[in-house]
Amino acid sequence: MKLENRVGIVTGAASGIGRAIALGLAREGANVVVADIDLEQGNKVVEEVKVFGHQAISIKVDITKTSEVKSMVKIVLDEFKKIDILVNNAGQGPRERAGLFCQSTEDLWDFIIDLNLKGLLKCTRAVIEPMIQRKSGKIVNISSVDGLVGHAGSSEYSAAKGGVIGFTRSLAKETASFGINVNSVAPGPIATRAMQAHPVDKFAQITGLGRIGRPEEIAAMVVFLCTDDANYITGQVFPVCGLWNLGGM
Repeated sequence: MKLENRVGIVTGAASGIGRAIALGLAREGANVVVADIDLEQGNKVVEEVKVFGHQAISIKVDITKTSEVKSMVKIVLDEFKKIDILVNNAGQGPRERAGLFCQSTEDLWDFIIDLNLKGLLKCTRAVIEPMIQRKSGKIVNISSVDGLVGHAGSSEYSAAKGGVIGFTRSLAKETASFGINVNSVAPGPIATRAMQAHPVDKFAQITGLGRIGRPEEIAAMVVFLCTDDANYITGQVFPVCGLWNLGGM
């Protein structure tokens, strides 16, 4: 097991991609913190993680609230004494509020940016100093292929995820000398609950593989980036999107 005795926080881990990442880390030996606003579902994921024989705790946290993020990190440090991995997965697209930018409101901008960009910044800020002190750490930011190529009808989301990519590259340069690796995974359309609000067949046709992805396929890339096999990789963005970033077929 390549992550034995490591401690990893996964935000938005109660379902979808986050759940798959939490299970993937546990499968490689990590102790996992399931951080999510949905504590009930988070507790269910904890039970799934424990099947692999490792420790797991669920923490209710709204990543848009600084006080809750700081409290989460304190709980983890008190419980495990260290943080080896942070996967910034929590986020959400506009879903039913998607539409043309000329029809959008400032409330929507705030919602999208606070959750998808500022929340990620808050979580990273809370763990970065403990990682610097230990001169070790892996941070994986879940961005989106929308942040690479843009997507009509979700300009605010594309902007926020583009910001995640820029932040990833900059932070990697700041922290490389401290032994911290910072990378990003950019999913394309993935079979999650959120995807149900979108025309799945249309998205599947656009990808080069003719299908949408599975959460486990994102998790596989994230887990790899958290292992020592990826120690020489930092500041990079990895699209996992079935050719979506290249225009599909």
